[in-house]
Amino acid sequence: MAMRFGNHLSMSGRLADAPERGRAIGCRAMQIFSGNPRGWEKAPLDPERVAEFHSAVAKARIDPVVVHATYLINLAAPDDEIYEKSVAALIDEIRRAATLGARFYVVHCGSHKGQGEALGRGRIVQALERAAGEVDLHNGPTILLENTAGTSNSLGTTFEDLAALLDSARVAQLGVCLDTCHALAAGYEIRTLAGVKETLDQFERALGMARLRCLHINDSKGDLGSHLDRHEHIGQGAIGNQGFRNFFSDRRLWNLPAILETPVDSPDDDRIDLWHTVELAVAAGAVPQEWMAFMPTAPVAHEPIGARKAPKRKVPVKAPAKKVLLRNAAAGKKRVAKKKAARRRR
Repeated sequence: MAMRFGNHLSMSGRLADAPERGRAIGCRAMQIFSGNPRGWEKAPLDPERVAEFHSAVAKARIDPVVVHATYLINLAAPDDEIYEKSVAALIDEIRRAATLGARFYVVHCGSHKGQGEALGRGRIVQALERAAGEVDLHNGPTILLENTAGTSNSLGTTFEDLAALLDSARVAQLGVCLDTCHALAAGYEIRTLAGVKETLDQFERALGMARLRCLHINDSKGDLGSHLDRHEHIGQGAIGNQGFRNFFSDRRLWNLPAILETPVDSPDDDRIDLWHTVELAVAAGAVPQEWMAFMPTAPVAHEPIGARKAPKRKVPVKAPAKKVLLRNAAAGKKRVAKKKAARRRR
């Protein structure tokens, strides 16, 4: 039993590029969007490209594949137009996730926009039940609600709130994705051994550990109880290296996939954050030491793996300096004067 770590990966280029990128940086699990994360409409999935994706996932030995919901979806929206678009997008994305062979589909609970938690919860439950009525979830991904940092009007911040949503929805294929940044920001102490134990004990009492199906591993720019939803590189935020070692040391987490959603400030950040996270997990006993031998320690190519290389640009010739121009002009005048003198002698 060991944790399987991976990154949220870009879907630019071919579908098959994502698992190939994951393999190149050492992923054993991966998370993706199923299409444009900032738009309601998505291009249809091409069957040939989907087959290539499945083959690349198998070749990379990535398990599981996790699909994250797009940013626009708000299942608690009081506005009817936004709500109906959100439910339609939810159903479409679950189908797309099933086509891609994803085991989990992660979605945020959403915001009631000041219209009250009761209305928001009712909207979420109704959306989940509508999705279950239109999609065969027995042969598709498990829907995971992600805990939130407790920003204004958001739902799903506490374990009790998540439990109320899951218990109210008459949907069997539901679970929780626990985000470390959001948990700390919401007030759950996950940096000390005692704090991790108490936090997971609270989760077990409210929801039961069987409902915890996936982790999002992110350091936090905000401190305990700050309600700030800002991710940071592993070890560089309020959780810190020792905090993650303590978090990973609880055996109740060792059977879970863990996805990093850390910032990408430079091209090699995903590999560096993943390598460092696995190193911390090894120190905590959550991952076998020998796994480090398969983690790449050098930067990898970051151009799209399946894309053609762009033609080399012609380097423009640097304009000569003023002194050089003057010197060349003087030399030219001398050559002209010599030629005139030679002609006169003839």
